[in-house]
Amino acid sequence: MQFIKILFWVLLLVATFIFWWTNEARASLDLGAAVVEARVSTFVVGAFLIGFLPTWLLLRGSKWRLSRRIKTLEDAAKPATAPAPAASRAPTPTAASEPAPAVSSVDSPKASDL
Repeated sequence: MQFIKILFWVLLLVATFIFWWTNEARASLDLGAAVVEARVSTFVVGAFLIGFLPTWLLLRGSKWRLSRRIKTLEDAAKPATAPAPAASRAPTPTAASEPAPAVSSVDSPKASDL
């Protein structure tokens, strides 16, 4: 599907360029303070972009907003993870029967010896 979209946009761009290149008729546009003189095809492509870009930006913005809303709703609908089972408080037989070895400060190495 991505290939078809890219192909469409490339073909549209090529067709627009060919249209612009082959139409050499010139026209002038009076804007009040300035007069713009350019190819007719430049005015046609400019008018297309003036109409297309705001609509496309609105579409992308609403698509982005809706995708964020869908992601938020999906995250809220996920089931909560089960809590981890609590460790048993009963001592194991091996840990209870053997006393812990005593460590004196004489037996432990000093930090300067390492």
